[in-house]
Amino acid sequence: MATFNKDKKHDFNLEIVLDSFKKCISEDQKVILLEYLSAYHELCRFFKLTGQIFNFVARDLEKKMKAIEYHLNSQHGNSYKTVQSMVAFEVQNKTALVKHPHAAGTRTLIRLHQALEFILAFMIRIREGDEHELMSKLAWEVYIETLYQHHGWFTRKLAALAVYMLPTKKQLIDVMCKHDYDRVMELVQQVVETGQPVYNMIQEVLKSNDLLHAL
Repeated sequence: MATFNKDKKHDFNLEIVLDSFKKCISEDQKVILLEYLSAYHELCRFFKLTGQIFNFVARDLEKKMKAIEYHLNSQHGNSYKTVQSMVAFEVQNKTALVKHPHAAGTRTLIRLHQALEFILAFMIRIREGDEHELMSKLAWEVYIETLYQHHGWFTRKLAALAVYMLPTKKQLIDVMCKHDYDRVMELVQQVVETGQPVYNMIQEVLKSNDLLHAL
């Protein structure tokens, strides 16, 4: 069984996530997809850096990011510049929930949006918790409140095994993050403050198009 390696220092960089979220919302109040994906690329690195523990999460996120990037680089790429334009284009063309041959951007966004709810909630709990608190318990509680309802039996079992391996808050931050503990605590707060408006805006787009519970 995979275990958390407390001896190998990694370089997960919350400043990259923060910078991308800061750039996510345009002056005309649209969510820029490239910046959204940029934040997710670094968040995905976190899961990859844990090794085998969250490898299934990293693979799934990479698959979803590539699905949206496929549309961004297609002949209809101009319709995929923002979340709003992508959803409008796919809803109009009745392709928002298509799975094959290429998963729709909107369908994929819904899954990433669900994952972002977990990530932001997890960060809030990290910010509030004691440095010696076990992340396994905290992560499972947040998972139950967020992603659990969207996952099938097998994924739930994988998630339970993965979070069980997590160490204490301080050990997790000291091992996984590029910056020191105090700086990470500052960054976590800033990422939540900049990421929540992005989440809220996408939530409203999906809700207004009756897509929140489409999957």
